[in-house]
Amino acid sequence: MDVTNEADNPREPGRLPSAAELLAGTPDVPDPAVERALEDRARPDPDEDLLPCGREPETVLEHAGAGTLDEHERSCPECQAVIRDHSVLDQVTREWAELPVPMPDDLGTRVMRLVRAELHTGRLLPLGEPDEELTLTETAAARALRAAVDAEPGVQARSCRIRPHENRAGAAVPGPVVVRLSVGVPYGEPIHPLTDRLRARVRRAAAERLGLEVAKVDVDVVDLEGNDPAAKARR
Repeated sequence: MDVTNEADNPREPGRLPSAAELLAGTPDVPDPAVERALEDRARPDPDEDLLPCGREPETVLEHAGAGTLDEHERSCPECQAVIRDHSVLDQVTREWAELPVPMPDDLGTRVMRLVRAELHTGRLLPLGEPDEELTLTETAAARALRAAVDAEPGVQARSCRIRPHENRAGAAVPGPVVVRLSVGVPYGEPIHPLTDRLRARVRRAAAERLGLEVAKVDVDVVDLEGNDPAAKARR
């Protein structure tokens, strides 16, 4: 059986290379007919964007906008259809652009909600009088209250959540807030007197440092710390 390598056989004029020939990578003299065929495949058809009458839509629209339509463009149904469709689209676009955009009353609240979600600053806590635009982020307020709790010897503040005062619609408004703390306390320390001192520290720090009125302070003891000689020395 005679097996002949396809790459050894010259191609017929005008025939595209086969897969075997391409994989073999055998040097070959370019076939002008093949080169022209490949160029014709890659070259876009200039007639695809032309109107049936042979005119370019962009040129017709430019002439219409400048008021320089020629005799053909004024009488040609295809050219007139392009001008008419573009005119309708332009009119609708202008009408939409002139329509008033309703501005929701809570636009500022929505924007700040997105900002807080991006920056992880928590909710905004309104301060001052109802007609004043003064707010404090929950993150900043919680940091100050945790520092006040950490000032108690042997206590470690783990987390602090602040729920603002809300109106009937659920929007935050100036008023007393609710604070929830999770703390670690020294083992052997009486918990009830200790948590009373922590509540007093939180109320005092909120009022003096932040201008916040606190309606309630919930304390969750999540850990009992071991005996710390340094903590005992501080006390």
